[in-house]
Amino acid sequence: MMIQGGFGTGGAEKIMAQVAAHRHAKGDQVNVVAMYMPESGPFFPYPDGIPLTALVTDAPRNKLLHLRRLMAIRHHIRQTRPDMILSFLTKVNCLTMIAARGTGIPVAISERNNARAQSRFWAALQNTLGRDAVSVVMQTAGGRDILPPDLRDRALIVPNVCAAIAFQRLPSVPGLCRFIAVGRLDAQKGFDILIRAFATLPASPFTRLTIYGEGPERSALERQVRVAGLEDRVSLPGLVRTPKGWLEAGDVLVVSSRFEGFSNVVAEATCSGMPIISFDCPFGPGEMVRDELNGLLVPPEDESALGRAMARLASDPDLRDQLAGHADVMARHLHPDRVMALWDRVIEEGMTASMPRPRLRQIRSASQRVTASRTSK
Repeated sequence: MMIQGGFGTGGAEKIMAQVAAHRHAKGDQVNVVAMYMPESGPFFPYPDGIPLTALVTDAPRNKLLHLRRLMAIRHHIRQTRPDMILSFLTKVNCLTMIAARGTGIPVAISERNNARAQSRFWAALQNTLGRDAVSVVMQTAGGRDILPPDLRDRALIVPNVCAAIAFQRLPSVPGLCRFIAVGRLDAQKGFDILIRAFATLPASPFTRLTIYGEGPERSALERQVRVAGLEDRVSLPGLVRTPKGWLEAGDVLVVSSRFEGFSNVVAEATCSGMPIISFDCPFGPGEMVRDELNGLLVPPEDESALGRAMARLASDPDLRDQLAGHADVMARHLHPDRVMALWDRVIEEGMTASMPRPRLRQIRSASQRVTASRTSK
């Protein structure tokens, strides 16, 4: 059983769909559960044969929402009796750990964002309940390092899958630069900072910014664009269904996030050969962007530095081509075969959780030795 917040857009939702499809192809009976289902159905595709269940659809402001979700999760666990549960996201992890208590079913949890940016209550509860999880999966070394020592020592780092995406990259042209940003339109993504930084560039109809995504900050961002007089150069067209859609629409990806858990768009750009400018925010971008090799890193939330980096790439097509030529740096590290092998170890170790604890520690130790051996090679 795999459980997450919803079946909508988002990095966590994308990765769960990929892991579910992978385990289904290996012959597992997989069922995926979430708190809500969009009216249009799941944003990311699932293979036929994987049941999808939405548990509770109440409005988020309902005072009993989390209790109802907890009861719904527990009921579903008792109905399906899975061999193992894999849970994504802080609140869902907490509710799932509580719901699974007393069932004897092992639970692996995965934090998919920056835990320091979450509610202190939920982060602390996850740290406490996580001691009973068979695995604690983090996406980055930075994410692992902020865990309490007892969780940090047994946390497993599993980055997100990212296969190199073939796309038609236009030749870099002096004076023409299309900046792209992708993500949920909320404060975390820092698009307000990005628009202000873009406004410092010399005015030119050939230098444009397109921000793909939807979210609660749309009205505020559109108002910011109007007030700055950038309507002819900045657009917010909404969602784009595939990474290829935005890769082919731009020359440079800009990531202005205040914080990240991993950042799929950074992975997709670095693996596919799109030049990137990113804040070196916690966590994720700094573990994928090699400054001056496959992209440019600037200090977190430094609007002036972001503007200077954008002006630099806008005026230097040769540098854009140079940065685009190092897709192999991340493509090997995030290759689907490598990452799915890590998820296989998480799941297969979870299946052995009823073994005596010394044997389970031996399995984990052997897994860590295998990982260290492969890394050294």
